[in-house]
Amino acid sequence: MKYFCLHTDVVYMNKRKEKTNMSTRKVLSQIVGFVLVVWLSVGCASAQSAPTSIPAPITVATSPAKSGTIAGRVHLSAPPTPRMVVYAVDPTTGVWAFTKTDATSGEAPFSLAVPPGSYLVFGAIENGSSVGVGYSKDGWALSTVAVASGQTVSDIFVRPPSQSECGSTFGFPASPDGRYAAVAGPKPDCVAAVQTRAAVSTQPQTKPQATRIQFQPNATTWQSTNQLAPNTSIRFALTALKGQVMTVELTTKPDPGAGPSASLNISAADGHVYTPELTTKYKGILTATQDYFIEVRSLSKTSVTYTLLVAIPALSSTPYVPVTPTVCQTLSELATQAIAAKFAMEASAPFTDPITGEIGKACVLTAKGTGRDFADHVTVRSKLVKGLLGFTEHLAYQADGPTGTATAVTRDLGLVLISVQWTPDPKVKCPTDKPISACDLKPEQKLYTIKIQATMK
Repeated sequence: MKYFCLHTDVVYMNKRKEKTNMSTRKVLSQIVGFVLVVWLSVGCASAQSAPTSIPAPITVATSPAKSGTIAGRVHLSAPPTPRMVVYAVDPTTGVWAFTKTDATSGEAPFSLAVPPGSYLVFGAIENGSSVGVGYSKDGWALSTVAVASGQTVSDIFVRPPSQSECGSTFGFPASPDGRYAAVAGPKPDCVAAVQTRAAVSTQPQTKPQATRIQFQPNATTWQSTNQLAPNTSIRFALTALKGQVMTVELTTKPDPGAGPSASLNISAADGHVYTPELTTKYKGILTATQDYFIEVRSLSKTSVTYTLLVAIPALSSTPYVPVTPTVCQTLSELATQAIAAKFAMEASAPFTDPITGEIGKACVLTAKGTGRDFADHVTVRSKLVKGLLGFTEHLAYQADGPTGTATAVTRDLGLVLISVQWTPDPKVKCPTDKPISACDLKPEQKLYTIKIQATMK
């Protein structure tokens, strides 16, 4: 069969099924004759066989149904956009239409009047050699645009395909008027492989189901020994109270030798993670009443026998008490070695835990200086944490600001708060409507106060 065209903005083709009587055939032959005269007079391209993917129409529509409209914009990868030809083809019925757009520095608007149907919308540079732009929702294939009678479907963006490891991300059929040859799209197996990898990479990583830990009546410890297969993990859950001290220890057999054969990952329902990578021990004060999760991860290529010990003493009503003067003096000496500052000691002073709100007494060490003595508050804090040997930093207590920082370290039942703050010299008038960083201070005009509070239960 042949395609026929009229060089107006839109051409319709459809199939006529009903039988006609002799008088109707006569009228129809006159119409067809008129169409052929117009076609020849304006130099319509020679009719060609229809592409196999688009069924050829049988007759010219003498009275097309009420049309709908496809409207949108067409553009190339980069401006400017030359004169374009935009096609709408219904691959089921073979009905098609086209329009031409003017050259523009950006996107060119287009509008196509079409009978009701589902259309592929694609196009090419008017004087180009192949089809090169199309409408695609998923970026991998041309998408159909469904149009009802009297309906206008807008915001149809006809654009070039992207490039992928499969080549161009979508292809095009040949234009129905024979101007442009078909352009092959990516191979289905390549597209499937790319989409599968993308789905796996974006899929949330599911964690193993957690086994609920149940302490025996009046017990404060729980222990489990079991085997863990290579490259697997097991997860436990428990509910604990704000202010409780939780200790978790993981041991494995056989002896891991050079490195651990399993590790701990401890997190909370609020998303906070309490352990670094590759750790087998944890002890800290819990910051909220919620569920906590303990995951044992295998790092071995062979099965591992593990023992997991969890200890959570009951929340005590005993207030904090200061560490002994001997311990406090030792802390003072370690801090002095760390930052070369002299500390004054107060053996017993009021104390409030900033996390749990519990109160009591603490031994307090205080040192003062200026920016000539200390580089900055963060560096001072870091040196003190490293200098207090045998203690582990508790990140839940960490806080930072432009003029100060704070953290805590723990050991056994001891808790040591570290605070480093500085203020401008009162003689300096800093602007109140600007951040402190806008105040031009000399090192000696930064007045530092360093406080260490050591307490225990």
